[in-house]
Amino acid sequence: MKIEKIRCEVCDNHCEIEAKTEDGEVTDVSGNGCMKGYIFAQQEIRRIEEG
Repeated sequence: MKIEKIRCEVCDNHCEIEAKTEDGEVTDVSGNGCMKGYIFAQQEIRRIEEG
């Protein structure tokens, strides 16, 4: 398991999000203030994993 810390850029809250990943897949997201942040975290982790 790996934990990525990212700052959400979707809305004005700029939440500090922790995304737990396993085998390149997001297994848990915390710190997001809304569902937009949850979706952003999943997309950002995919982008990071792809290089």
